[in-house]
Order: sequence, then C-alpha cells, then structure tokens
Amino acid sequence: MIDKFHQISINGRYIYCYLCLRKTVESRSLPDIPKVLDFILKDFTNSSRLDVWQDSANEVLPSWILDQEKNADNYKAISYEHALVLRRYYSESQLLTDVIENLIWLGMSNLYGRFDSKITFEYVKDIIELMTANNIQLPEFSVVSSHSVDENRGWGNPVNMGDLLL
Repeated sequence: MIDKFHQISINGRYIYCYLCLRKTVESRSLPDIPKVLDFILKDFTNSSRLDVWQDSANEVLPSWILDQEKNADNYKAISYEHALVLRRYYSESQLLTDVIENLIWLGMSNLYGRFDSKITFEYVKDIIELMTANNIQLPEFSVVSSHSVDENRGWGNPVNMGDLLL
C-alpha cells in the first residue's frame, strides 16, 4: 500500500497522515487535539501562504515545545500559554508526539524547492510504520486516492480540511 503514495500529492499525503494522528488519539483514548494545534495542522492544506503557516508550525513542533530552554520570548505565532498547553499534551504519549512531529515535518519538508516525492514520502512511511508497529488501524486509502500528484505541480489542489472531515 505504501507505494501508492508516490501518486498522491503533498496535500493528499498530509491529509492521510493527519487522519493517522486522529486515529492515534482515538485508539489510545487520548485527549482531543488542542484547538491551537488543530487549527495550525488543518491550515496546511488550504493555506495560500505556507511561509506564514511554517512560522506557526515551527512553534508547535513537539521538539520545539518540549525544549525546556524555550520561554515566553521564543514564541511569536502562538502564546506562551498555548505552548504550555501543548507541552502537557505532548507529554501524554511518545507515539502521539512522534506522529505530530512527522506530520509537521511532512508539511515543511518540501516548502522551498521543486516537488520531490521522496522528501515527503519518508514522513508518510514513518507515520505508517508507527501506526502499524502500535497496532493502530490505518485510515482508508480511498480518502486521498483522488489527490493526484499531477495536481498543482505535486502539491495538490487546496483542501479545506474542516469540510473534508465533516
């Protein structure tokens, strides 16, 4: 199944991995994704300014949030209070943290170059391997099968994830 993702756009890959995150939360009975994080994650597939999205995404990366040396001066896109909420949330589960870290890097990894399937494919593969190793059911591939790599130079067409997830 993993090889099918070579034909899926970055937006399609991102959507699939976001659904993996939701399955992780559900299967482990973890608290819901905090609103500030969920808003930033969902904004990726519909943003016309991915450079602005990246500013926010950098500040919600688990590796950034869990760095104990970060303080209120290190946050511009989110409040320090939101950062503390995310620090507690990321402490819930290493699996959760790993999926979120990979999801955000999937979004950021090919921002400033020509589309290269191999770059984002590795993050998709890592998330699928995490899910499989932890016996979490994968989302149906059919959810993203129409998001072709031929759309928008590999990026895929914009998708409002709020509408998609209804």
